[in-house]
Amino acid sequence: MRRRPNSSFEQPSLVPMADMLTNTVGIMLFILIFASLSAGGAVIYKKLPRERPTRAQAVWMLCSRGRMVTFDADKLDTRLRAGLSEPTFNTVERWAHDYSSRKFETEDLSVSGHATTSFSGGFFGQSVRLCASVEVRRKEGRGDDTAAIKSEHSAFSKMFAERNKDKEFFFFLVDPESITIYRAARDAAVKAGFNVGWSTLDAGEPGRINVMGNCGSAANRQ
Repeated sequence: MRRRPNSSFEQPSLVPMADMLTNTVGIMLFILIFASLSAGGAVIYKKLPRERPTRAQAVWMLCSRGRMVTFDADKLDTRLRAGLSEPTFNTVERWAHDYSSRKFETEDLSVSGHATTSFSGGFFGQSVRLCASVEVRRKEGRGDDTAAIKSEHSAFSKMFAERNKDKEFFFFLVDPESITIYRAARDAAVKAGFNVGWSTLDAGEPGRINVMGNCGSAANRQ
């Protein structure tokens, strides 16, 4: 009689794997419970600002290198356009060149124009797009610092009585060095009942306000 050979194969046990999974889940639950207890069960919701188009007039504020100045973008644009005729298809490139070459200074600002053109063709012929903006830089030593902004007798605080909260709102152009003064001015404006909006600037970048086309900051409230 022929004997069957003995098999040395043994079925692997899944007990070690089950232990490993159980330990892993247990550790994760412990971490979650510990984190929940440490936070005291508090849930904090943070609302981010949402811009909304508005017909209200912007009161422009430039926050630059830790100081803040105000300006009227429309008046600066009018001064930049002085002596320039309305651009036409044939004169638009020359108009953009002349506008971009204009510069002047106010008590607080260095002001310059910036304009570009782009041409495109279509079924009905060629068209041109003109984009123009006012660029502003705060002059050294001009403007209020954070301490002045917080004072009830500051020029900024006095603006609240001179402005119409139903027809105007404050719009801030803010560089990285001016977050503190922006927050102080924003809080004061909101406390006075005004809507606000803001836009960030890169370090050393001028404030740029769109006056034609779409090439600068558009004033929206939050």
